[in-house]
Amino acid sequence: MSRRAALVQLAVWCVLVAGLAVMWLRYGASTTTTLLTVLSGAAALTQLLAATRWSRDAGTSSAAQLDDAADTLAWEVRRQWEAEARRRLLDDGQRLPVRCRTGRTVVDLTTLVTDYAEAPRRLVVVGEPGAGKTGLCVLLLLELLRRPTIARVPVLLQVSAWNPKENLDAWLMRSILETYPFLGNESRFGATAVRDLLAKHRILPVLDGLDEMADRRRGAALRALDSDRGVAEPLVLTCRSGEFDRANAGGPIRESQVVTLLPLEDDAVAGYLLDSAASDRLEQWEQVLDRLSDRVSDPLAEALRTPLMLSLARTTYSEPDTDPAELLELDTPERVEARLLDEFTRQAFVTRPPSPLSTPARAPRRWHPARAERWLAFLARLDERELAWWQLWRTVPRWVFVANGIMVGGTLSTLLGWLLLGLFGRPGLGALLGLAVGVGGGALLGLLPAEAPRRFVPRILRRNEVGRDLMFGLIGAAAGGIAVAAVYGVAYGAVVGLVFGVAFGVIRRFTEPTEPKEAVTPDTLVRGDRRAVLSAAVLGAVLGAAVGGTLAGVLGAANLAVPVEHPVLVALLGVGVGAVLGAGGLGLVVHATSASGRFNTTRIWLALRGSTPLRLMSFLADAHRLGVLRLAGPYYQFRHELLRDRLALRR
Repeated sequence: MSRRAALVQLAVWCVLVAGLAVMWLRYGASTTTTLLTVLSGAAALTQLLAATRWSRDAGTSSAAQLDDAADTLAWEVRRQWEAEARRRLLDDGQRLPVRCRTGRTVVDLTTLVTDYAEAPRRLVVVGEPGAGKTGLCVLLLLELLRRPTIARVPVLLQVSAWNPKENLDAWLMRSILETYPFLGNESRFGATAVRDLLAKHRILPVLDGLDEMADRRRGAALRALDSDRGVAEPLVLTCRSGEFDRANAGGPIRESQVVTLLPLEDDAVAGYLLDSAASDRLEQWEQVLDRLSDRVSDPLAEALRTPLMLSLARTTYSEPDTDPAELLELDTPERVEARLLDEFTRQAFVTRPPSPLSTPARAPRRWHPARAERWLAFLARLDERELAWWQLWRTVPRWVFVANGIMVGGTLSTLLGWLLLGLFGRPGLGALLGLAVGVGGGALLGLLPAEAPRRFVPRILRRNEVGRDLMFGLIGAAAGGIAVAAVYGVAYGAVVGLVFGVAFGVIRRFTEPTEPKEAVTPDTLVRGDRRAVLSAAVLGAVLGAAVGGTLAGVLGAANLAVPVEHPVLVALLGVGVGAVLGAGGLGLVVHATSASGRFNTTRIWLALRGSTPLRLMSFLADAHRLGVLRLAGPYYQFRHELLRDRLALRR
């Protein structure tokens, strides 16, 4: 919803409130209450119809809006991956001496990147594990974005998340919107920005990690690429060499340049280590450099011929108390790789205290290396290759969420009931009613699966979610109706229960803030989801204040246990009590199944079991900063599958 539309709605509601006040003064309470009920139902129905409007009613994005969307996307993609390139040591002064073969020609990486940026085409990059395929994708993407004219905006996506049964363009649209949800801002970019950018060939997909797709899907994925995307459309696809050969055997991908990343040469490896080593560390590296210069078949030389292992060796043995000569004692390349992966994980969290002069947005924490290694091992054993914080609730038994719902819902609802009926001298009855509603509602909500993080846009009503919306509405109706019936009688309780039930269901589905203005990260998703829960609580407070103020001001409040008699003070008391009940009720209902709410329960449970730290998001952010994890939109991934597989073996 645009700011102008929000202001218009606010003005309309202010006029309605003023009109109701005039009618109350002139025509009495009965007519005003009836009119309030009708208006509340009409408002809820209007919001329902507005949110479920057909997509064909929305206009397409204009040319100016598409240009704005493309420019904004290009700026955000460049900002995102320049930061990642610095973490991966892909700057020109730190770049590894990687070569590649295309046909019978061998060129260096810089030449390949420059040639591709001048003439984008279908490019398939293959290589052994750790050969630098993802790093090449980042370099290609940044080189394309540094051109004076950007005809196509490159977007890096994990192709392993694609099911080839789905049309490629449909998956691209959905994935781009998930990673860059600001493109869904219809007021700025129009209703069809992502679709039109793809249709007008203004996006260049960079698809990384075909080898991480299930074996049975790879061949189908290559055939789907041919059928869903024309051979003249440029793209980049990466895969391990063996997996690509097997997948491509069933029907080669057409009109594609296949580039193979080659192992590093011994002289290049030795030169890189020599150039990157500190002068006071050259003595420790001397034996390793001598072995590399002998040009004999050696386990260490074999292991260091991939950029991943070479960069791990540089990082792991840069500290004064480490000795790279210990690698010479290992008799197979596999053992060298295992030692490098193990030592890298341990050394990554051996950090010096941060400088007091630095002012980062969040100061990095110091994690115990052994504990950090154990926590990473737990995360590596999860079934999913991508670490999504909002999906970790699946590692927790369902009864934990039910028990949490009963405990939290029962406690807070008891307090709210005690507060309301305590004003009328019946705190025991209020506490009992609150306990019943809280325990029942908390148990029901605990059985529901968690929602995905809120993306702050109105959502279309889907048939498979009607039951969930009705449950939210029933809980709202029970919470509002029982409380009012205990004070004003069954008739008023039924009316207010209907209003609260419809409002709870509608607010839960349709009332969400505006789109993010930048690419999503795990941290921004957490903050955004929490803001959505807070927004629901604020709207619940507004609704409760309106209903409480109206009932108290129009009908009064007999048998009050507090010395308040003036009608205005009684109305204000109703506003306050209604706001507390509305905010608490709706906030609890939305928080119970929100992604951030379930994540809070999950991280506490996992911390109690020693599987992860209590400050899990801080730990993941620091692991990313230290190079153990990498970012892929809203997901964390291990720096490499070899690292993930090695950590998964630990218990």
